[in-house]
Amino acid sequence: MGLALAEAQASYDAGDFAVGSVIVLEGEVVGRGRNWGATHNDPLSHAEIDAIRDACRQLGKSSLAGATLYSVAESWPMCLWAIHESGIDRLVLGARHKALGMTRFGDYTVEGMIEFTKSNLELVTGVREADCTVMRGKGGGYLIE
Repeated sequence: MGLALAEAQASYDAGDFAVGSVIVLEGEVVGRGRNWGATHNDPLSHAEIDAIRDACRQLGKSSLAGATLYSVAESWPMCLWAIHESGIDRLVLGARHKALGMTRFGDYTVEGMIEFTKSNLELVTGVREADCTVMRGKGGGYLIE
């Protein structure tokens, strides 16, 4: 999670939202991602998707079966679907939408999406949650919707 926090800080320093993700496979970091939405004018450029793209390029394949994705913040529906489609087995989260006061997606949670899709994704929550909540809190009004 420390590496994901470093990616989030780099994203924030570049003028984007403080979100970072890292993908680990067999004990090795195979993908890194950060949010590029504001600086690239791309609403689809989220940290999880950036990390998935990086890992697939690095490995030369589209399946990330056996991998773990670490994310500073709870993944949005679009990102969670990309995680599902890439075959990632485990998602480790820091900050959660509810703790950040985010209401944009109503009652959405990763757990609800996993249940809805009947996914086998393993979910681990609360990893460095306080650090991730502070990091994700950078940027002011964007978080409290």
